[in-house]
Amino acid sequence: MVTPALTVDTVIAALRQIKYPGMSRDIVSIGVVKDTQLDGADVYLDLQVPTEDREVIAKVEAAVRETLARVPGIGDMRIQIGPRPASPDSAPGPSPLPGVRRIIAVASGKGGVGKTTVSVNLALALAQSGAAVGLLDADIYGPNVPRMLGEPGRPKADEGKIVPLVRYGLKVISVGYLLGDRSPIIWRGPLVAQALRQLLHDVRWGELDYLIVDLPPGTGDAQLTLVQSVPLTGGVIVTTPSAVALMDAEKGLQMFREARVPILGIVENMSYFICPHCQGETDIFSRGGGRTVSESLGVSFLGEIPINPAIREGGDIGAPVVVAKPESPEALIFRNLAEKVRLEAEAAAVAMPQVIIR
Repeated sequence: MVTPALTVDTVIAALRQIKYPGMSRDIVSIGVVKDTQLDGADVYLDLQVPTEDREVIAKVEAAVRETLARVPGIGDMRIQIGPRPASPDSAPGPSPLPGVRRIIAVASGKGGVGKTTVSVNLALALAQSGAAVGLLDADIYGPNVPRMLGEPGRPKADEGKIVPLVRYGLKVISVGYLLGDRSPIIWRGPLVAQALRQLLHDVRWGELDYLIVDLPPGTGDAQLTLVQSVPLTGGVIVTTPSAVALMDAEKGLQMFREARVPILGIVENMSYFICPHCQGETDIFSRGGGRTVSESLGVSFLGEIPINPAIREGGDIGAPVVVAKPESPEALIFRNLAEKVRLEAEAAAVAMPQVIIR
């Protein structure tokens, strides 16, 4: 059997199989591979990794060597690898938001797990406890916060800053309020990153105890922009008990770990169904997977949220269950979740104190 001729394209194709640690994107698409040259069968690579973490750099190099070793015809591998050098045009590093004490990201590995429902009710429950809370809808492509909190109007600008809207005591901003919930967002990655940085740094948040950031699903540009733009107190992972959701939740958790963001815990949404007639509980999606994953990965399990029409209806009409039915069992579940998140966030902040700019 004749071995195909080795080309640069062959090497690049192999490198595209390697996912950057903690992300769903490959090392070629995020710009790690700066130069690829061939000298006969020998390969020369210049790899620039967007971190100074030696452990991540070592993982990338090991994955590259292992992958290329399987390519027919490869000879010696000469790999130059290190942190990506800073440039005048590069985005600034994490910068605290003036007056904001804690920034908590709510993420999921996949869509459809109720992440925004959890974000909204978590933020409202924290506000009901007496905290000053803001909510940033960072899901640029699918902003659902305006629907779940109602339509209080459009944000205004004052002296070059966006003034957030106030809904049920929350300071809230979303690209959906700026563009309208029926406008499709057709932006490439750089525009998404720029928009997210503006929603973080160009909004007059004022004094906040917590800023809850509702991230889009997955591990892409928006997530990377967030961890590079502001110092996060921690991340909350939302999943359902289904095997697919749990698998993707682990990816989201690993993304935070690779970025050195503390994991506050895992929430299992749609954990079980409560019959509205007999009040019996049915485990539709094999209840308990979130707790099992949290134990195996060594992170806190923050609680189970049931499938309940009251939770869905509250989001659909712009009156979340925490404010529409504050004495209901569902509202109590979210208040318990908020208390656990508060305790985890305080513990994470003690371990990794943040600077507050006044």
